[in-house]
Amino acid sequence: MIDSYLATGDIAPMILFANGPASNPFNSGRDALYGWGYTPTFQVDGSLQRIGWSQSIVEGLINERLSVPSYLEIAVDINGDATGGIATYTLTAEQDLGAEPLKLYSAIVESGDIASSSYGYYAGQELHWEPRVWPAGATGTVVEFTGPYPQTVIIEKPYNLNPTIHNFENLDIVTAVQLTSGNHEVMNAHFMDVPDTYTGIYNGENIDAPEFSLSNNPSSGIFSIYTALPTGTTGNFTIYDTNGRILDQMVSQTVTPVRIEETGVYFIHLVTNSGGISVKRCTVIK
Repeated sequence: MIDSYLATGDIAPMILFANGPASNPFNSGRDALYGWGYTPTFQVDGSLQRIGWSQSIVEGLINERLSVPSYLEIAVDINGDATGGIATYTLTAEQDLGAEPLKLYSAIVESGDIASSSYGYYAGQELHWEPRVWPAGATGTVVEFTGPYPQTVIIEKPYNLNPTIHNFENLDIVTAVQLTSGNHEVMNAHFMDVPDTYTGIYNGENIDAPEFSLSNNPSSGIFSIYTALPTGTTGNFTIYDTNGRILDQMVSQTVTPVRIEETGVYFIHLVTNSGGISVKRCTVIK
């Protein structure tokens, strides 16, 4: 994605270059999935297509897809540091999605680079969301739901980073589960900042969405929550089960110990005194 393509800032399309200096195996894999030519083609949720750039039309397609319910929840947890780690994807299908085959696609993307002269027309412009590593593989990882529902599938994938090349504070992870045939419809997607889960470093970029991480996810029910809030900010954790029942509440600490006795999927909410809210899903397996 390139700054000049933001227009009014309402839409930030992710542009995947299949050739040139920004090309990489992940971009090539996405290009092969859709079978694009070189004419700019926008895929909205994989289901709706627009040839050529028109913000008003693409915005209309996005709004159309927002009215379609999703029956797939995606939670992503990163355990690692600036050199790499493990990405854990927790996928929960509320009902039979009615379509196979499905694949998980995910990439850790970097922002803030300035395009070099090799980018030609784009030289000197600020680049965002450039895929750097793709934990689920350049062509994705197969996901199978067999029921009964709701059913949770957990996928763990390692990734490696080079701190001399990749600016850890400018990394995000984008994830999607979608059909690999037909119109390639996206069942759901997920986007988040990549946290330094070993140190809990807070990068200060989004105070309204405080960062926290889990020592392990999934776990046996005994784990720790790592939190680093800005000076003067306090927070409280609430743990819910999938029925919305409150399981536990606690004041946020730098390291908050947690014990959950029953196997299942739970939601951890962090609410700060500044009004920030963050939610993570955790899975307990015994």
